Amino acid sequence: MVCTYSASLDTVLSLPAAMLADLPGMAKRKAGIFTAVELAALKRVCDRTLIFCQRGAIHPAEYLPPAIIEAERMVHEVKAPMGGAFHPKLWVIRFVDPATGRSMLRIAILSRNLTGDRSWDLGIVMDSRGAPGSGKGNDIGALLRAMPSWCARPPDQGQLRLIAEMARDVERARWRLPDGLGAVTFRALGTGPGRTWVQPKSDRLVVISPFLTGLALRQLAGSSKQPVIVISRSDALDRCWAAARDGFARQAVLAVPDDPLLAGKVGELHAKALIWETGRQARMAIGSMNATSAAMDGRNVEVMATFDCGRALGESGVDALLDRHSLGAVIEDFEPAQPADEKPAPFDDRPARAALCDAKLHIACTAWDDGWHIALVADGKVDPALPELLPGLRFRPATLSANRATRCGAGLIAGSPATFRGTLDLSEITGFTVFEADGADGLISFTLNLEVRGVDEEERRHAALRALLPDRQHFADFLRIMLGDFTGLEGLAGGDGMDGGPTAWRASGQAGLLELLIRCATDDPERLGSIRQMLESFGPEELETVAPEDFTALWSSVMRAAGHVS
Repeated sequence: MVCTYSASLDTVLSLPAAMLADLPGMAKRKAGIFTAVELAALKRVCDRTLIFCQRGAIHPAEYLPPAIIEAERMVHEVKAPMGGAFHPKLWVIRFVDPATGRSMLRIAILSRNLTGDRSWDLGIVMDSRGAPGSGKGNDIGALLRAMPSWCARPPDQGQLRLIAEMARDVERARWRLPDGLGAVTFRALGTGPGRTWVQPKSDRLVVISPFLTGLALRQLAGSSKQPVIVISRSDALDRCWAAARDGFARQAVLAVPDDPLLAGKVGELHAKALIWETGRQARMAIGSMNATSAAMDGRNVEVMATFDCGRALGESGVDALLDRHSLGAVIEDFEPAQPADEKPAPFDDRPARAALCDAKLHIACTAWDDGWHIALVADGKVDPALPELLPGLRFRPATLSANRATRCGAGLIAGSPATFRGTLDLSEITGFTVFEADGADGLISFTLNLEVRGVDEEERRHAALRALLPDRQHFADFLRIMLGDFTGLEGLAGGDGMDGGPTAWRASGQAGLLELLIRCATDDPERLGSIRQMLESFGPEELETVAPEDFTALWSSVMRAAGHVS
């Protein structure tokens, strides 16, 4: 389960590939190419993975593969209950040993979104240890249970069961912390009234935050006898210079040494942390919360982990963190070019995105002789100010290029469907819909995960599968991964060049197809059912084209045996 403010669909699709990254042969695979192997990995995890993000904060993309349909049920857009942003950065991962049934949890509390940007971020990763405890409620468990009610489209029953299991496991887990840290506490903000951040009184305080507001900075500075330093971005310090100058002894920005191999690609500061000393004790809080009013006063949903860090810092306390051998090596003091009072924030297009979300849009599909036609339809009330909020609004499926986008603002305001120009193949239809508009400060671009009506989801999934498995080699790669044969990936990278011939079925050191099918039928008959659904997407003649000779007879025999096994 992943919680994030923003999500890139390219990054979402990379998660299964990351799962396979350390396996033999994966180093030979080309980055950015979505193959049958990645498709099989995606299908193996999509029913066990949930991603929650802020509505309207899915990054746009072009030419996504038809497999993106598998991610539609994984990605859930969320509206924060207290009117701010859904902003936590949280991963909860469960590992299960199939031989013993024993499980382990890994939790990551981060400042990083589910995107591929080059920001400098911060996080803490902890694994569970030993047998689970009796269970005691905590903020992470409560957050997981609450999120389904905030989703634009509620999760299905299977996903709700998974959420309940993960929340229970998080509350029962005992955590192994990194060396030098102890006494961890989880804090979820903005989940209901009164869920705010109150900074404890301290002798010394360090603030690391890329985004700032003057009021929040003053509140933090007022909590400490000696506010040591605020580390942020230059534009944020410019806007809040009076509060930063008057409240903290130092103001600093990231100053990373240039890397000739990454010229012009050094990322911005995106880490969020508070470190404070009280007497001889030191504590740290890291996670998603910026030093802003919306984050601290409970409007945003945020997640923070707070823990003792005195042993890690040593006798020098926060001075050790700011030493030139530590964080001090990559920061420098900041002085604004023209000191001034607080400056206005840049244009915020989030209200415009929210207005479009409130229209409750869906994609309507109609079959024609030449393919499929789609239209954008509003089930809710469309804000009459939409043309001013999103000038020149246009839309397109995320599987298509930007030059295919169709204008839709006028049609939505008139209460009629906005018909997409041109005809689509069924495999190109996706709920991930890219919207673009001409904002005051440049292009506004974002993606919504909309409901698709007028065509069965399984029919779309089958069309996508056929598009990604055009021949025997791709079919063989896909089937072996679906059967759990990850050891043969190096062999799958090859082939004999004869239309994906026999080497795809049994390279050196690989188990034979019959052995894999029997093993799956015995150990995981449910997985065999998923493969059967996949095969049903092919007509008899299509299957004959992509499957090897005699495969149909072999498959029928195994399925009959599986009926007895299961």
